[in-house]
Amino acid sequence: MTVSGDFIPAEENQAFESDPTYPVAFGIELNPKVQGIGVALVGIVGAVFLYTQVIQPTQETKASLETSIDQKEDQLAQQEASLRQIEEVQAALDRAVEQRAEIYSLLGDANSLDTLLLDINQQIKGSNAGLSRVVGGGLQALGFFDQYFRTLGFSPQQRERLRAQFAEQPAVRFVYQAELQQFTPQIESSGVVNDGVFGPQLDGKLERQTVTVSIQALFQQTQAIIRNLERLEPLVIMKDFQQDIAPPRGGVSEEDLQGLPRPLNTNFTLEVLVPTGGPEDLPEPPPAGDQPASEG
Repeated sequence: MTVSGDFIPAEENQAFESDPTYPVAFGIELNPKVQGIGVALVGIVGAVFLYTQVIQPTQETKASLETSIDQKEDQLAQQEASLRQIEEVQAALDRAVEQRAEIYSLLGDANSLDTLLLDINQQIKGSNAGLSRVVGGGLQALGFFDQYFRTLGFSPQQRERLRAQFAEQPAVRFVYQAELQQFTPQIESSGVVNDGVFGPQLDGKLERQTVTVSIQALFQQTQAIIRNLERLEPLVIMKDFQQDIAPPRGGVSEEDLQGLPRPLNTNFTLEVLVPTGGPEDLPEPPPAGDQPASEG
């Protein structure tokens, strides 16, 4: 039996199976090759879009962050170096202040003249202690008498004559007793040092206290007093030193002292240097315009 409606010729069936049809878009048949090219183009466009919109901004952000991190690390290193420099400068400043404190300890203070007067009086009193013992015990106390006047430079003949001539007389105390005759502050020559005598660097930083001193004593007594003054804590400068033979005292004549050691009048000027500030007072920096360019 033959069904005409269901019969397909063999040639047409073969043509259908050998030539498949593909959709057409924009006049282009979308066969597999065209589709593969399209898919590749879409992948390339997507990759370019993904790179430009996601990957490239991320890389730029990463590079910017890395640059920022490097800058921060450089700033941190510079800050650490600055902190070390600050610590070194502070340590140097502390050492300078300690050295200034040691130097300032050698100088006087506002009460230096009063202290100096007291020190000189104590030195003179100490030099007279042996004489008071000699007079109090009588000149016939041969042992101490010889020892005391030997330290003052008396020869054996002079000690014998002194004992015989002034035996049991208090005149020996007035003749050979050390005495501070003058201690007069000089207002006109005192004040802040601005004359450059100690160097221009110290102008305005030191105050000079000047006093005129006059002592009457034997040479050995005067020498001991001056040496003890040099050992005092405040630094003193001695100037205008003069000595001459003192006139007799206590009713003793020139003839009585002929051939014996004579007391001397010693006159000199003492200068006590007092700092105008403390060791922690730092000097004012020079104006910015006066600094060299390398120190700006």
